[in-house]
Amino acid sequence: MASRTPGYELRFGPPMVPVVRTLILVNVIFFILQLLTKLSFHTPLMELYLGLSPELVFRGWVWQLVSYAFLHGSFMHILFNMLSLWMFGSELAEIWGERAFLKFYFFTALLGGIGTITAQYLGIPQGVVVGASASIYGLLVAYGMTWPNRELLVFLIFPMRAKYFVMIVMLMVLFAQGERVAHFAHLGGAIGGLILMKLYTGWKSTKSSLPTWSLSRYLQKRRFMRYQEEMAKRENAKTKVDELLEKISKNGMESLSRKERKFLNEASQKYFNE
Repeated sequence: MASRTPGYELRFGPPMVPVVRTLILVNVIFFILQLLTKLSFHTPLMELYLGLSPELVFRGWVWQLVSYAFLHGSFMHILFNMLSLWMFGSELAEIWGERAFLKFYFFTALLGGIGTITAQYLGIPQGVVVGASASIYGLLVAYGMTWPNRELLVFLIFPMRAKYFVMIVMLMVLFAQGERVAHFAHLGGAIGGLILMKLYTGWKSTKSSLPTWSLSRYLQKRRFMRYQEEMAKRENAKTKVDELLEKISKNGMESLSRKERKFLNEASQKYFNE
């Protein structure tokens, strides 16, 4: 079994965890259904309804921003994506937990969809986009940031540190040619992965876990920060008030400037009338 700590390591593949196995199974089932519907109806029905078509998203088919990630264009397409999901997703799912992993997976897929429709909106035609590649690129970024110095066997021959491998893959995304390459979906997924890793672990974090994000926790954190700011303001106001009271005791009320009197009045009403 591969080590769970950052460092140098040569590895051929981790054990497959349940959440990754489930995602692979769902993708395979969808791919089989794609083939069956094409054979039965002689038209790509699933791509029409579930593939990402920016024009349809603009008309309200918003589910396509995520559903496209479960369809694939060819056997090699799904094979590459599912192998990558296993190779790079299994260890991340193990250290993050299933819920956090699924949130990461769907968030990067969503960012890939948003990247696609953004490009369409800016006048760059995208066509119909399918594939889990956005999530895969997000996982690649997360993997490279979690174990930057781990050695991978590229093409089972060349050893390369994970951080350099991810950089090369990102450059390939930027400069890849071909009308069927979903550049902006890939880029959106990679950016989504970077955003989550920056938010939860940071570039130099020594922790290997991705906390489960929740709106309530975020709001609670914001309330606590506001409370801290308010306490700091109160403490500063108390110090300033003490200074002004000392000045009054020595020189009288007339010694205060208009600005100091205003501050004393406002501070007494805001902080000292409770």
